[in-house]
Amino acid sequence: MENNLYFLLNTAQQTLFRQVDQQALQLVGVSAAQITALHHLQSMNGCMQADLGDALGLGKAATSGMVSRLEKNGLVKRLPSPTDGRGYKLMLTEDGEKAIVRSRPLLNQLNVILEDGFKESELVVIRRFMHTVVDKLTAE
Repeated sequence: MENNLYFLLNTAQQTLFRQVDQQALQLVGVSAAQITALHHLQSMNGCMQADLGDALGLGKAATSGMVSRLEKNGLVKRLPSPTDGRGYKLMLTEDGEKAIVRSRPLLNQLNVILEDGFKESELVVIRRFMHTVVDKLTAE
């Protein structure tokens, strides 16, 4: 199992998120998953809630729960969609933008740690591999 890609990726993801969660809660006041959602919203501000869920790989219930927590913490506003009576547009609040800014040093530090010991040519292959995993598993 030690060289099985599925188990290695799963263990790496769990380890990374556990580490980010601990630091993110202390430094930013939100979880790793919420930081990821906020960063997606920064590039998709005004998107539909369902689109955020798709970007995060979450179902409707999980997306709704995530957005509810972000809204409760004053990081996003959920606005009725002008085109879809059942959907919501999501807008970052000023506090949401501030949380993103506070998260950047943590994410930059983690990237330095993750990249340490690899040549740039190796990082190119790692990034290509990660993108390929996502592309292959979402191409259904």
